[in-house]
Amino acid sequence: MYTTFIPARSAALCTAAALTLLVALPAFAAPKRLTSAKPDNCSACHGKERILPEGHTKTAKMTLAACMECHSKDSPDSLSGRLPLSHRHQLAGVTCVKCHGKAKKQTPVEAAVCETCHEPARLAEKTAGVKPQNPHTSPHYGTALDCNVCHHQHAKGENFCVQCHTFNFKLP
Repeated sequence: MYTTFIPARSAALCTAAALTLLVALPAFAAPKRLTSAKPDNCSACHGKERILPEGHTKTAKMTLAACMECHSKDSPDSLSGRLPLSHRHQLAGVTCVKCHGKAKKQTPVEAAVCETCHEPARLAEKTAGVKPQNPHTSPHYGTALDCNVCHHQHAKGENFCVQCHTFNFKLP
Protein backbone atom coordinates (compact mmCIF):
# COMPACT_ATOMS: atom_id res chain seq x y z
CA MET A 1 0.00 0.00 0.00
CA TYR A 2 1.37 3.37 -1.05
CA THR A 3 0.53 6.65 0.61
CA THR A 4 1.01 10.01 -0.93
CA PHE A 5 2.57 12.60 1.28
CA ILE A 6 1.55 16.19 0.60
CA PRO A 7 3.50 18.74 2.60
CA ALA A 8 1.31 20.96 4.78
CA ARG A 9 2.20 24.01 2.68
CA SER A 10 1.03 22.31 -0.55
CA ALA A 11 -2.18 21.17 1.11
CA ALA A 12 -2.84 24.73 2.30
CA LEU A 13 -2.24 26.10 -1.21
CA CYS A 14 -4.57 23.49 -2.75
CA THR A 15 -7.27 24.33 -0.21
CA ALA A 16 -6.89 28.06 -0.84
CA ALA A 17 -7.09 27.52 -4.62
CA ALA A 18 -10.21 25.36 -4.29
CA LEU A 19 -11.92 27.94 -2.08
CA THR A 20 -11.02 30.72 -4.51
CA LEU A 21 -12.56 28.77 -7.37
CA LEU A 22 -15.72 28.06 -5.38
CA VAL A 23 -16.16 31.75 -4.69
CA ALA A 24 -15.03 33.13 -8.07
CA LEU A 25 -16.70 30.76 -10.55
CA PRO A 26 -20.31 31.69 -9.74
CA ALA A 27 -19.43 35.34 -10.35
CA PHE A 28 -18.42 34.48 -13.92
CA ALA A 29 -21.18 31.96 -14.57
CA ALA A 30 -24.20 33.96 -13.44
CA PRO A 31 -25.37 37.14 -15.14
CA LYS A 32 -25.25 40.37 -13.15
CA ARG A 33 -28.55 41.74 -11.92
CA LEU A 34 -28.62 45.39 -12.89
CA THR A 35 -31.75 47.31 -12.04
CA SER A 36 -30.74 49.96 -14.57
CA ALA A 37 -30.57 47.52 -17.51
CA LYS A 38 -33.09 48.12 -20.28
CA PRO A 39 -35.09 45.14 -21.62
CA ASP A 40 -33.36 45.27 -25.00
CA ASN A 41 -29.82 45.48 -23.58
CA CYS A 42 -28.94 41.81 -22.94
CA SER A 43 -25.21 42.54 -22.71
CA ALA A 44 -25.71 44.83 -19.67
CA CYS A 45 -26.26 41.73 -17.53
CA HIS A 46 -25.03 38.86 -19.69
CA GLY A 47 -21.84 40.47 -21.00
CA LYS A 48 -20.52 39.03 -24.25
CA GLU A 49 -22.32 35.70 -23.68
CA ARG A 50 -24.53 34.93 -26.68
CA ILE A 51 -28.11 34.82 -25.41
CA LEU A 52 -30.20 34.77 -28.57
CA PRO A 53 -29.68 32.29 -31.41
CA GLU A 54 -27.86 33.32 -34.58
CA GLY A 55 -30.20 35.19 -36.95
CA HIS A 56 -32.70 36.18 -34.22
CA THR A 57 -34.59 39.40 -34.86
CA LYS A 58 -32.99 42.46 -33.23
CA THR A 59 -34.58 43.07 -29.85
CA ALA A 60 -33.91 46.79 -29.53
CA LYS A 61 -37.11 48.53 -28.40
CA MET A 62 -38.93 45.17 -28.32
CA THR A 63 -41.74 44.61 -25.81
CA LEU A 64 -43.19 41.39 -24.41
CA ALA A 65 -46.11 41.70 -26.83
CA ALA A 66 -43.65 41.85 -29.74
CA CYS A 67 -41.83 38.76 -28.41
CA MET A 68 -45.14 36.91 -28.15
CA GLU A 69 -45.84 37.45 -31.86
CA CYS A 70 -43.31 34.68 -32.58
CA HIS A 71 -43.20 32.99 -29.18
CA SER A 72 -46.89 32.40 -28.38
CA LYS A 73 -47.51 30.02 -25.51
CA ASP A 74 -48.77 27.30 -27.86
CA SER A 75 -45.94 27.54 -30.39
CA PRO A 76 -42.90 25.24 -30.46
CA ASP A 77 -40.82 28.38 -29.79
CA SER A 78 -42.79 29.23 -26.63
CA LEU A 79 -40.86 31.17 -24.01
CA SER A 80 -42.56 29.25 -21.17
CA GLY A 81 -39.87 27.88 -18.94
CA ARG A 82 -37.13 29.69 -20.89
CA LEU A 83 -37.56 33.33 -19.98
CA PRO A 84 -37.27 34.21 -16.27
CA LEU A 85 -40.10 36.23 -14.79
CA SER A 86 -37.74 39.16 -14.28
CA HIS A 87 -37.31 39.35 -18.07
CA ARG A 88 -41.03 38.93 -18.79
CA HIS A 89 -41.90 41.68 -16.32
CA GLN A 90 -39.28 44.08 -17.62
CA LEU A 91 -40.32 43.50 -21.24
CA ALA A 92 -43.90 44.27 -20.14
CA GLY A 93 -42.74 47.59 -18.66
CA VAL A 94 -42.71 46.47 -15.00
CA THR A 95 -39.50 47.79 -13.47
CA CYS A 96 -37.47 46.23 -10.65
CA VAL A 97 -38.45 49.12 -8.35
CA LYS A 98 -42.16 48.45 -8.89
CA CYS A 99 -41.90 45.07 -7.15
CA HIS A 100 -38.72 45.31 -5.06
CA GLY A 101 -39.02 48.94 -3.95
CA LYS A 102 -36.08 51.34 -3.71
CA ALA A 103 -34.09 49.49 -1.03
CA LYS A 104 -30.35 49.28 -1.76
CA LYS A 105 -30.31 45.54 -1.01
CA GLN A 106 -32.95 43.76 -3.05
CA THR A 107 -35.01 41.20 -1.17
CA PRO A 108 -37.32 38.50 -2.50
CA VAL A 109 -40.74 39.77 -3.52
CA GLU A 110 -43.54 38.75 -1.17
CA ALA A 111 -46.62 37.04 -2.65
CA ALA A 112 -48.76 40.00 -1.55
CA VAL A 113 -46.79 42.20 -3.97
CA CYS A 114 -47.38 39.71 -6.81
CA GLU A 115 -51.08 39.68 -5.95
CA THR A 116 -51.43 43.43 -6.55
CA CYS A 117 -51.28 42.60 -10.28
CA HIS A 118 -51.92 38.84 -10.32
CA GLU A 119 -55.08 38.28 -8.30
CA PRO A 120 -55.22 34.60 -7.17
CA ALA A 121 -58.95 34.11 -7.92
CA ARG A 122 -58.53 35.50 -11.46
CA LEU A 123 -55.46 33.32 -12.04
CA ALA A 124 -57.40 30.25 -10.91
CA GLU A 125 -60.22 31.21 -13.28
CA LYS A 126 -57.79 31.81 -16.16
CA THR A 127 -56.13 28.39 -15.69
CA ALA A 128 -59.34 26.47 -14.96
CA GLY A 129 -58.95 24.35 -18.11
CA VAL A 130 -55.42 23.16 -17.32
CA LYS A 131 -55.38 19.37 -16.98
CA PRO A 132 -55.08 17.22 -14.95
CA GLN A 133 -55.30 19.85 -12.18
CA ASN A 134 -55.60 23.63 -12.17
CA PRO A 135 -52.18 24.80 -10.89
CA HIS A 136 -53.67 27.92 -9.26
CA THR A 137 -56.29 26.20 -7.14
CA SER A 138 -55.19 23.23 -5.15
CA PRO A 139 -57.21 20.72 -3.13
CA HIS A 140 -54.52 21.22 -0.47
CA TYR A 141 -54.06 25.02 -0.48
CA GLY A 142 -56.96 26.45 -2.49
CA THR A 143 -55.68 29.69 -4.04
CA ALA A 144 -53.50 30.52 -1.02
CA LEU A 145 -50.19 28.86 -2.02
CA ASP A 146 -47.35 31.41 -2.10
CA CYS A 147 -46.50 32.34 -5.73
CA ASN A 148 -42.77 32.04 -5.02
CA VAL A 149 -43.06 28.29 -4.40
CA CYS A 150 -43.30 27.76 -8.18
CA HIS A 151 -42.49 31.12 -9.75
CA HIS A 152 -39.02 32.54 -9.18
CA GLN A 153 -38.28 36.03 -10.44
CA HIS A 154 -34.61 35.58 -11.32
CA ALA A 155 -34.36 31.83 -11.82
CA LYS A 156 -36.19 29.09 -13.63
CA GLY A 157 -39.54 28.26 -12.05
CA GLU A 158 -40.21 24.86 -10.57
CA ASN A 159 -43.27 22.67 -10.38
CA PHE A 160 -43.99 22.39 -6.65
CA CYS A 161 -46.67 19.73 -7.24
CA VAL A 162 -44.21 17.15 -8.61
CA GLN A 163 -42.96 16.48 -5.11
CA CYS A 164 -45.99 14.20 -4.77
CA HIS A 165 -47.78 14.24 -8.15
CA THR A 166 -46.85 13.75 -11.82
CA PHE A 167 -48.41 16.95 -13.16
CA ASN A 168 -46.27 18.29 -16.01
CA PHE A 169 -47.17 21.96 -15.83
CA LYS A 170 -45.27 24.39 -18.04
CA LEU A 171 -44.18 27.32 -15.92
CA PRO A 172 -43.68 30.78 -17.35
